[in-house]
Amino acid sequence: MKTKTITLALAALTATSAMYAQEASKPAYRTTFAKDKASAHWFLEIGDAATISLAGVNRNAAFGDRVSFLNPNLGIGRWVTPSFGMRLQLQGGRLYDFSRTLAVLPAGTTVAYPRNEVSYGWAHLDFLWDVTNYFTAYREDRLFHLIPFVGVGGAYVPEVKTPIGTVERKKFSPTVDAGLQLKFRLSRVVDFNVEGKLTAADLKLPATSYPGERSGDFVGQVGASLTFHLGKKAFEPITPNDPALIASLNDEINRLRAENAELAKRPERCPDIVAPVAAAPKVVGNVIYFRINSATIDRNQVINVYNIAEYAKNNTETITLVGYADRETGTPDYNMSLSKRRAEAVADMLVNKFGISRDRLKLDWKGDTVQPYGENVWNRIVLMSAE
Repeated sequence: MKTKTITLALAALTATSAMYAQEASKPAYRTTFAKDKASAHWFLEIGDAATISLAGVNRNAAFGDRVSFLNPNLGIGRWVTPSFGMRLQLQGGRLYDFSRTLAVLPAGTTVAYPRNEVSYGWAHLDFLWDVTNYFTAYREDRLFHLIPFVGVGGAYVPEVKTPIGTVERKKFSPTVDAGLQLKFRLSRVVDFNVEGKLTAADLKLPATSYPGERSGDFVGQVGASLTFHLGKKAFEPITPNDPALIASLNDEINRLRAENAELAKRPERCPDIVAPVAAAPKVVGNVIYFRINSATIDRNQVINVYNIAEYAKNNTETITLVGYADRETGTPDYNMSLSKRRAEAVADMLVNKFGISRDRLKLDWKGDTVQPYGENVWNRIVLMSAE
């Protein structure tokens, strides 16, 4: 009997050493999440942006003449955590860049600030920070996210088309960028994004090629895109094991081992004594352990409910479920309600998940008026028996 008790205690210790799945109630930066496979949390972005050249003599040109609307982009990335991710983005199109000198057109007219069409392509590796997820409790179905980002990359300009002809450039430059993305959920797999960013490069475009204007090339842009989530999207918050519970279980195991050692010193045979057998409920499964202030059944406790269901399917007794709460936390009224919700949670799982008729179940709850175990944390339970 003692050996069986130690076995049950060891089993309870093994169960509680696992990570408990739960709904996140703390900000993401204070929440632990399960580690997923490398194939999870990927996304694809497709969009377009309007660009404007900001540096050099571009400021002297009319605003509307500086805006280019056809700049498609494609990105692929992955969220490493709910708050931090990376994205590789490719973009190409044309920029409008202006010269300071007069341009004499073939028709003989002159232009004070002639516009040049700059063909370009660039690639950026951006580092994303989901501020909304970072500072609030994680929710997969959140409708809005605020995501600033910074990145590094490179840009290439093959040619510049001027009013008097096309000039081959073949110029490469490293780039840095920073921006802000506003993300709106459309469905589980699709988001709509509005994004603005500033990119800095040194492509030596016409507007920055004059003395006093050589400040580097700066391109601002505002765009829209769609995000398509690939594979698993949601993160799973988890709660690490309860050190106090594990310590108390270890103490109980050591106590039972000491009792076994003492029993081993006694004679192997004792006089046979016929004791009257009293009818008593049959315990048909382990207890269901709950986290503090919770009536949610953790995944590693479902096996105990499954065992009860299997017993019920093969026998005819009524299954009694009694909920409890520990005495050292909560008020008596609250604990009574909590123990009721715990018993009802087990009953609901037996009925809805395992197909046991509710007529076969008898529910009771004791709050903290009864403490089946001497260890306080052991009383956050539902006890099950058959009659």
